[in-house]
Amino acid sequence: MDQQTAPATQLAAAAPLAAPQHKAALWADESLQVYAVVMGSRIAGLPQRLAAAGSEIADYDCLLPGALEPQAQQDAPYLVQLRPDSAFTDWLLFEAAASLAEWGVLVRSTARLMPLRNHLRELLAAVLPGGERIALEWMDPVVLQAVLPLFGPAELSAFFGPVRALVVPGVSSWRHAESQLGRLAQRDIPLAKAA
Repeated sequence: MDQQTAPATQLAAAAPLAAPQHKAALWADESLQVYAVVMGSRIAGLPQRLAAAGSEIADYDCLLPGALEPQAQQDAPYLVQLRPDSAFTDWLLFEAAASLAEWGVLVRSTARLMPLRNHLRELLAAVLPGGERIALEWMDPVVLQAVLPLFGPAELSAFFGPVRALVVPGVSSWRHAESQLGRLAQRDIPLAKAA
């Protein structure tokens, strides 16, 4: 990572939004596709759930390349192109986010599935200062929150690539992260309490 990190910008506090408002905001810009990077290690039977979703999702693919052993296939992260009005999307955004904790991250991008998959695959490894290459589960919200502020401007731009925004749905708020001119901009938008 660069010796000099890009200054992070914490955007002004946002008013709480109800769950449907958070969801609607994901699709507010029609030029962007909404994807989820879902960790199979956090959601049991994820490959089977994706196959059963059928037309409720636009498409999906495993982020790990090649033929995988059965257990690796179950635990792998998957890139899922979401549809705004589907039971699968609602389950992932609201039920899974509330009950399964940190299952992964949402991605807003202009890219199609395969080019985005290729970019995200490149992020699955990191090189330590000593040159050692390690696996990086960047889609884990805890890892993402730790590494994003460490990137310098060039690294941050390279990390985001075709990604316009990363969104982590949570129980009490949704965290949005963007690269704006080489600077990390983050905002927590509270989830309004149901009446």
